[in-house]
Amino acid sequence: MREWLRNQPTRKGQSMVEYAIILVLIACVCIGVIAVTGNQVVLTFEDIQETLLNPGDVGAATVYTCPNGTLAVQHGHKYHCQ
Repeated sequence: MREWLRNQPTRKGQSMVEYAIILVLIACVCIGVIAVTGNQVVLTFEDIQETLLNPGDVGAATVYTCPNGTLAVQHGHKYHCQ
């Protein structure tokens, strides 16, 4: 029995390849998520920076109206009609 176990090939390289494939898949998912949400995150940080640098800016309090005459609500850097 011991002789049979000694003659079995070891598979250390196989597990390293599997870890590398998992790492590549995780990297691809991370790149995809950053590509999809990256612009929104940058714009949100720009809104925060603008608010901190100009706290008394009257442009932040300006009311915008929608084409149907209702008031628009600001969410981050975008205005949404209700």
